[in-house]
Amino acid sequence: MNATRRSLGLLGLAAALALPAAAAAQDGRRVVTGADARQGVNLTVYNNNLALVRETRRVELPNGTFVLRYEDVAKAVRPETVYIRDVSDPAAVTVLEQNYRYDILTPSRLMELYVGQDLTLVRENPATGQESRVRANLLSTGSVPQANYGYYDPYSYGGGYYAAPSYVDPAGAVYRTDEGITFGNVGRVVFPAVPDTFVARPTLEWLLRSTGGARTIEATYLTYGLSWQSDYVLVLTEDEKQGDLAGWVTLRNDAGITLKDVRLQLVAGDVQIEPQYGGYYGYGYGYGRGGGYGGAGFAEEGMFEYHLYTLGRNTDVADREQKQIQLLGVDGIPIEKKFRLQGDSYYFVGEYGAPMENLQVGVFVEFVNAHSAGLGVALPAGVVRVYKADSSGAQQFIGEDRIQHTPREERIELRLGNAFDIAAERKQTDYEILSSNLYETAWEIKLRNRKTETVVVEVLEPMAGDWEILEKSHDYVKESARLVRFDMTCPPDQEVVLTYRVRTRY
Repeated sequence: MNATRRSLGLLGLAAALALPAAAAAQDGRRVVTGADARQGVNLTVYNNNLALVRETRRVELPNGTFVLRYEDVAKAVRPETVYIRDVSDPAAVTVLEQNYRYDILTPSRLMELYVGQDLTLVRENPATGQESRVRANLLSTGSVPQANYGYYDPYSYGGGYYAAPSYVDPAGAVYRTDEGITFGNVGRVVFPAVPDTFVARPTLEWLLRSTGGARTIEATYLTYGLSWQSDYVLVLTEDEKQGDLAGWVTLRNDAGITLKDVRLQLVAGDVQIEPQYGGYYGYGYGYGRGGGYGGAGFAEEGMFEYHLYTLGRNTDVADREQKQIQLLGVDGIPIEKKFRLQGDSYYFVGEYGAPMENLQVGVFVEFVNAHSAGLGVALPAGVVRVYKADSSGAQQFIGEDRIQHTPREERIELRLGNAFDIAAERKQTDYEILSSNLYETAWEIKLRNRKTETVVVEVLEPMAGDWEILEKSHDYVKESARLVRFDMTCPPDQEVVLTYRVRTRY
C-alpha cells in the first residue's frame, strides 16, 4: 500500500511539473532577451582555453510560468555549467527546466526537417523563362544518415561530441508529385515556413516560474574558445647591465560571442579541468616603455593558489579578435649576463679517442623578479623577447626564451643563443677501467676568448654515479649532488685550459 502511494505521489509530482511546461507552450508565453538587454559583463579568462562569463540583463518577466529565450551566448558554451538567478530576490524566479538550442538554420538541415511534408518546386521553362509551381511531398533527402561516431570538439556548439553534418543535395532528394515519384533537377525548392526548432544563433532557454515584473537576471557559464598568454619584451642597455621590461597580455577570442564594455580578469596558473566525454583539454607584441604596474593596465592579486589580474578599465572583446593590453612596464632592471659550457654525464663512463671540437658556449641573461628592481609581482608564463640597439640606435632582436609562472623575488634565466666569439673544445686525456663498476677519466677543456673584454665562462659538468674529483687545475663549486661548476676567467685573445681527473662508481 505504501509503495502504491509513493508511486502515485511520484506520478502526481511528474504531472505537476509537466503542467507548467505544457501551459507555457500552449499559451505561447515566451520572453526573448538578447545582447541589447545587457547591463554588465564580467569575463574571467584562464590560461587553458577556458573562460567564465558572468553577465546581468534587465528583463520584463510575466507572472507565472513561461519560457525565457536567452540569446547571444558563446557558441562554445558548456551548457552543464550554466547558472541563472535573480540578483535582487533569488526566490522571485524559479528554474523548472533548462535547454541549450543550437539547431542552426542551414539548407541541408531544413531539407532534413521537411521529410514527409509538403513544399513547392518552382520550375522554369528554359525557352520562355516562365515559372510554374508544383506542389510536392519530400519523401527522402537522398543522403544516408551517418552513425554518430563523433569526435570531441570543444569548439562545437555545446562544446561536446560533434558529428559533421551531412550535406543534402536537392538534386538527390526524392519527391512525390501529381506526376508520380521524381528526383533529380526537378526545380527550385521553396519551403512554406521555418520550423520553430531553428534558432539564428546558439540560444539558452529556461522554463521559469516568476512573480513577474522587471527583474535583473544574472547568468553565469563556462565557455571554450577564449585564451590568453603573456608576452614580454626586454630591451638591454648598451653595457648590458640593465634592461627595460614591458609585459603584454595577448587575448584571443574564438568563442563565437562579442562582449562590449567588459570587466576583464585573467587567471594565471594551472587550473585543473576534468576531461569531458573522453576529450582532451589543454592547460593556455611590439615593445615599448610602460607606465608601471596597474593603473589603466592590470592590477594583480592572489586568489586561491593562482593569481588574478584585473584590468583597470572596461574593454570590448570582439569575436575572432586578438587583443593586446599592457601588463607592466619597468625600466632599469639589473641584468647579469653569463656564458656557460654544458657537459654530459655519459662522458665519464666511456672512452673517447678524438677531441670534441667547436663546442657551443651558451649565452644567458638573468634578473630577479624583485620589488627592489621595480618588479616584485607574479609574472605569468610567457615568452620574453630580448632586444638591443646597434651602433645606429636601431633595436635588434637578439633572442627569446620562455619563462614559467614566476613568483615574486625569484630569479629568471633566459637563454638567448650561443656565443660567437668564444671557442671551446674537450679532450679525454686518460681512461681507465678499475673494476666492473669503477672508472677513472681525465679531461682537458680549452676555452679561447676572441672578444675584446674579459669574460667568465661557467663550465657545468653533470657527474654520474658516485664520483670523486682526484685532481684539478681550478677550484670548483658543488652546485648539487651531481653537478660541478668551474668558473673560468678568460682574458681577451688568450686560451685558458681546465684539467681534472674524476673517479666514477656505478
